[in-house]
Amino acid sequence: MFIHIFCQADKPLRSQEIAHFIEEGAYFESPPRLTVAPSSSQAGDTPWTELKIEYQARKRPVLLHREDNAKEFAEDKQEAIEELQHAALAKKHSALISRLEDTRQLIVFEIDSEGATEDCWEMVDNLEGWIAREWKGLIYVAGEGFYDADLKPLCKLAG
Repeated sequence: MFIHIFCQADKPLRSQEIAHFIEEGAYFESPPRLTVAPSSSQAGDTPWTELKIEYQARKRPVLLHREDNAKEFAEDKQEAIEELQHAALAKKHSALISRLEDTRQLIVFEIDSEGATEDCWEMVDNLEGWIAREWKGLIYVAGEGFYDADLKPLCKLAG
């Protein structure tokens, strides 16, 4: 399952901030292992493109992908806009389209929707809400809808 957060804020989301958020939340009995790519001795200051959160043995890790190059995330943005258009919701939700068009960076969560634990889902929900609040993000789940920082639906796509 992929969860997109289209962020309007320019400030970079640092891997160190995510690590601190997860640590403070104490979602798991033992702290998860975080791996950042590209790696660096100062991971918190390096622009990252992938963050792997290994929270439990034999469970698929949660992956976060970050893109701040508009050309690189143009296709994801266009897919979200087209989904609104195909559902005949583009006119009704023109403000959502404007927010999508103002995207400065994209964060994509990749999660095993079947195998993820309750603790993992709690961490993911809180992390996506925090990112959406702090980086002025719009949460999008393909085939499902758009959500605000409180995970409240802004637009439902599926019945």
